[in-house]
Amino acid sequence: MKVLRMLLLAAVVGGPLLALASGFGLFSRDRRAEDLGTPAVAKALAERAAAMIRDDGLAAALAEMSDPKSELIQGSLYVFAARLDGTVLAHPHDRRMVGASLLGARDFNGVAYGRELVSTARTDRLGWVDYVDVDPVSRKQRRKSTYVLREGDLFVACGYYLK
Repeated sequence: MKVLRMLLLAAVVGGPLLALASGFGLFSRDRRAEDLGTPAVAKALAERAAAMIRDDGLAAALAEMSDPKSELIQGSLYVFAARLDGTVLAHPHDRRMVGASLLGARDFNGVAYGRELVSTARTDRLGWVDYVDVDPVSRKQRRKSTYVLREGDLFVACGYYLK
């Protein structure tokens, strides 16, 4: 009987507390899951990465861009870097990409976004490329718009996801 009273008390007191904590996101798997970003944030992160290359040197900037705990990551947004030939130099979420070429990359709809990223960096020096990618936080396929910014003989890029 004591056990039954304790369970009832836990349900009466604990239930509302648990609901309140969940409402504040204290028990969510990842509180950043819906931080899909904005164009302004994506552009600012790419510009910060380009400034790191200029101010701190290429090696330090690439190390920062490769770090999964980088200050260049905000929610689902992250910065990556590649040469103008499409070779990826830094990626914080998929180390297998480093050293691989973007030129053959296609999204889930067949869009050759890798070629578009490289072409934008080569010809326009900056701009936006749209495609479908997997959000690294929610693991869902989402439309993505990536800001590309050329810095010397390479480019940095950062994209935000659309709901």
